[in-house]
Amino acid sequence: MKIGQTIAKIRKERGITQEQLGKALGISSQAVSKWENGGSPDTEMLPEIADTLGVTIDTLYGRSNEPHKDMKTTLLNWLSKFPKEKRMYKLFSLLCCTLGHPYYVDINIQSADGNEIIKLPISSCYSIDASMPKQTAWFRSAIILDNGIQLAIPAEDCPLFMVMPEPVDGYELHFSDNEEYRTLFSTLAMPGALEILRTLYARKSNYRSKKAIAKAAHISVETTEKLLIKLTECNILKKTEVELEDTPIETYSLNDSSDVFVPFMLLSRWLNEKNDSYLCYWNGRKKPILTKEQKNEKP
Repeated sequence: MKIGQTIAKIRKERGITQEQLGKALGISSQAVSKWENGGSPDTEMLPEIADTLGVTIDTLYGRSNEPHKDMKTTLLNWLSKFPKEKRMYKLFSLLCCTLGHPYYVDINIQSADGNEIIKLPISSCYSIDASMPKQTAWFRSAIILDNGIQLAIPAEDCPLFMVMPEPVDGYELHFSDNEEYRTLFSTLAMPGALEILRTLYARKSNYRSKKAIAKAAHISVETTEKLLIKLTECNILKKTEVELEDTPIETYSLNDSSDVFVPFMLLSRWLNEKNDSYLCYWNGRKKPILTKEQKNEKP
C-alpha cells in the first residue's frame, strides 16, 4: 500500500475529513486529495502528518503494526508547538473543526448567497460573510443528543465552545436547590448589582472600599452598601477588614468562584436571546433534557 493510501485509510478511521487534515497541516484539502490518489507528501512533512494522525512514521510506510499513539499525548504535543498565549485559541479552533462530526451529522454551512461553504471559526458571530451586514444576528451552534450537549459560538470575535457529556445520573442531580437560585437571581436583579460586578471585573485591583465602589459604579453609597451585603451573602463577593492608621476599613473583592461570570453572562444572553440564528442546530434527543433520578422500588 502506498503512503498516500495509508494516510487515507488512517484518516477515515479517525473520522477526519481531507479539509480538517489539511487545515491541521497548513495545506489545502486538494493537496491531501492528491496524496491519497497516487501522490506522496514531502518527506519533511511526515513527522507532522504522523503526529496529527496519532501514528508513527513507520506506520505511514506500512512497516509497523504497533498500536496507535495515544491521541491525548498527540494533542498535547501539537499544542506545545504554539506560543503559550496562542494555545487556548488554537484548541478552540480545533474544536470548531469537530462541530457536528462526533454525532455523524453531515454539516455544510453555506454563505448567505449559498455559493460557498463557510469555514469555522467564522470571523464574526454577527455576520457569516461579507454579503451579510453586521449586527443583524448573533450566530451560535447547538447539538443536543441523548448522550450530551454541545454549545458553541464558533467565531473569532466571541469564541466559546462547551462539550457536556451527560452524567450517568443526569444533569439535574448537580443543580443547586431552587431557593439558592432564587436568591442569586433576585440579588442580580436588584438595580445596581450588575453595575457593581461589571465595575469590579473591569479593574485589576481587587480590594476596594464601599465608597470607591459606589463612585466607580455611579451608585449612591447607601445603595452600594445594601448590594454589597447581598452579593457577599451569595458568595459572589468577599469582605475583608483592612487596618489603616488603627482604623479598620471594610473592603470587598471578587470571590474565587466568581470566575464563571463571563460564561454566565454569555449563556444568560443565549437563554434570553430573541434572535434565533444558528450556524448549526441539531436536536436528536429523544428523552427530556432533565431526567429524574431513578429510585429502586421494592417489587
